[in-house]
Amino acid sequence: MDEWGGQIELNKKVISVVPAESKVIDSEGIEYSYDHLIWAADLKTLYKSIDPTGLDTTLTGKLENEKVRILSSKGAESVFIMNIGINRPPSYFKEHGGEHLFYTPSRQGLGETNGSRRLHIINDFNQVAKSDVIAWLESYCDLTTYEISIPVLRDNLLAPEGKTGMMVSCLFDYQVIENVEKAGWYDEFKERLENRIIHNLSKTVYKDFDRDILFKFSSTPLTINKISGSSEGAITGWSFEAEPPVIYKLTDVGKSVFTAFPNIYKAGQWAYAPAGVPIAMLTAWHAYQKIINKSKRKSK
Repeated sequence: MDEWGGQIELNKKVISVVPAESKVIDSEGIEYSYDHLIWAADLKTLYKSIDPTGLDTTLTGKLENEKVRILSSKGAESVFIMNIGINRPPSYFKEHGGEHLFYTPSRQGLGETNGSRRLHIINDFNQVAKSDVIAWLESYCDLTTYEISIPVLRDNLLAPEGKTGMMVSCLFDYQVIENVEKAGWYDEFKERLENRIIHNLSKTVYKDFDRDILFKFSSTPLTINKISGSSEGAITGWSFEAEPPVIYKLTDVGKSVFTAFPNIYKAGQWAYAPAGVPIAMLTAWHAYQKIINKSKRKSK
């Protein structure tokens, strides 16, 4: 409980939202009643969880329209993240890019590697040879941009003396790796991805650092989806490849928090497009303001 009487429940998963009874139900069957609900989690999950029992036909009609629009849309690109422990001192990395940088090994650009070739692997995966998928993966790793963070350069307590921890990430398509996982060679694919990234960095910005690696582990878009529930493992809301199913005009951002239900509001990266931390905070503020204003009108 905090000083304002709020309560945070950890490790709970909502599996049902019942608007007619103003309650949500978690995976353990525990019910939580609400006067107003702000849904700041994955929006597809909300519409999959709605129980329409007891709703009038007007609301069920609005619900179905929203549900079709939301569930047929696609999340934005996700990200592959690798953590590496290296037997080199932080001073080496301070001299080679510093604590945070974006690095592209080649000036060639991704072009069709992230265009038609990627779409071919997504849409025709069962007809694509495994060797061609691997060739595409290597090409993608050679041409993409990496975001590299060295936390110990910000806080020297974050690594043992003389050693360094590194975080390397790059954008990655959820559907590609989901296809690989369904084909049964997810672990091999992930290891190839890790090794190709290390190969590229060892040949360029961090010469031969592959010889000094102590350990490595990584997470993929599937990891993000599994842990956070974010559809397609998306980290910035809806995809730009099609018109988003939510409001995307800045002048209408205040309306982006409404749903088909008068006492359920949405906030976060899925409420408005494009999204990021500022939009997540702004939509939460708007949702809160709508509730406060509605409560004031009711009390008069």
